Amino acid sequence: MRAIAIAAIALAALASLGGLAGAAPEATVKVGDNFLRPGQKTVSKGTKVRFEWVGGVRHHIVKSRGPGGPIASPATAKRGVNLVKRFGKRGTYRFLCTIHPAEMRLKLVVK
Repeated sequence: MRAIAIAAIALAALASLGGLAGAAPEATVKVGDNFLRPGQKTVSKGTKVRFEWVGGVRHHIVKSRGPGGPIASPATAKRGVNLVKRFGKRGTYRFLCTIHPAEMRLKLVVK
């Protein structure tokens, strides 16, 4: 019984420090009416990035430059997470909204 209690305390302590070992880091980019926030972000290799629509107009987020193949969201105005990508390659990625390319840009650096 004592070993179980100690293990439970240890797991609770790990969870309060940001999660269990091996849990992949996550980040969120807000896709609003004519903005990507933040406009610049640095994450570690292996981070899962969620693009969350918080506005009410249609957006189409695409990778315009960076390592690997294409990355694109659907063209949608649906609120919520519409694009999720785990970044396994280091480098600098550039994203933009094809509908609002002048205003909506993101520079994502993966270290």
